[in-house]
Amino acid sequence: MASISLEGVAKVYPNGFEAVKGLDLEIADGELMVVVGPSGCGKTTVLRMVAGLEHVSAGLVRFGEEVVNDLPSRERDVAMVFQNYALYPQMNVADNIGFGLRMRKVSKQEAGRRVKQAAQALGLAEVLDRRPGQLSGGQRQRVAMGRAIVREPSIFLMDEPLSNLDAKLRVQMRAEVARVQRRIGVATIYVTHDQTEAMTLGHRVAVMRGGLLQQCDTPQILYDRPANLFVAGFIGSPAMNLFEGAIATDVETVVLGSQRIPLTASVQAARPGLKRYTDQPVVVGIRPEDLPAANGSDSGAVLQGDVELVEALGSEQLVHFRTDARMIRAEALDSADGAAGTELSADANVARVDPRHSVSSGERISFALATERIEFFDPHTGLAIWN
Repeated sequence: MASISLEGVAKVYPNGFEAVKGLDLEIADGELMVVVGPSGCGKTTVLRMVAGLEHVSAGLVRFGEEVVNDLPSRERDVAMVFQNYALYPQMNVADNIGFGLRMRKVSKQEAGRRVKQAAQALGLAEVLDRRPGQLSGGQRQRVAMGRAIVREPSIFLMDEPLSNLDAKLRVQMRAEVARVQRRIGVATIYVTHDQTEAMTLGHRVAVMRGGLLQQCDTPQILYDRPANLFVAGFIGSPAMNLFEGAIATDVETVVLGSQRIPLTASVQAARPGLKRYTDQPVVVGIRPEDLPAANGSDSGAVLQGDVELVEALGSEQLVHFRTDARMIRAEALDSADGAAGTELSADANVARVDPRHSVSSGERISFALATERIEFFDPHTGLAIWN
């Protein structure tokens, strides 16, 4: 068993493209770290450098106390599960799972024991005699996981293992992955572009953009206290609503278009940095679930909007609405530090509303707004405003 430590790790390709830039990341023994981000952010490159499939241009990769930069992949005691199952079609499930053990000259008795144990853990005991072509997509992915598990590695790496499955099967397999990782109890890096997958699986989640680590923390902290506009916009579905606003001189009000939202004393105390933004633009972020429809008894802050579309989903309604405050979206600037700027968005805002609340397109709606849940960002750097 081993922890994984990345210290200032960078990857520069011969054409000069910098895929990963000065990455510092610690994965504890037994921890499941999810690395998430859009296509091209460098997450798979990170995984391949840990596996020894890519040369590290700068920095150190450690397994425990050992620097493994120059250690060949085959000597790193790492098992990988890839996006494509890469199963041998002519072999049955048992032979596919045990193939790596035979290559390592593990005794037939020991290999049989490990294969049987992995098959039972993954619900494959009844299909050990079948070939991959006779299995469902979920079963094939479990076989690929079993092949990695039987090696009993010190480190487990997964590169978007569920991306080829349909939506329903992905939900089932997420739980399977989490259960298997808990059972094997080794440091695991799981790469995905799906933020829902990241939030449900990760003990911690590392969010990447343009080769840079944007934030690494527990899923709940990423959600509640995003470090910058990119993380705020990337984590959460539907995405956080972002408005152009301004802080009033007395720091007791945030202005959103023609509406003025009072800020409680607790908000002002928690975010003393807002004083630096008086009479200046700020980015105001509000999550859809923090905008319930107001009722007559609500005495707190209220945000009003014009309803454009209502999506009835049974358990909730997604209400698309507009205000006269400018909407923005988070975009990464092409700068060395990866700061986030803002651009005008053409999309409407979204609120999650109780399904039994009557609302229809074209009407004016009032949302009860918990000001403690509002996020504030610098419009130039994209960084969250706290101190």
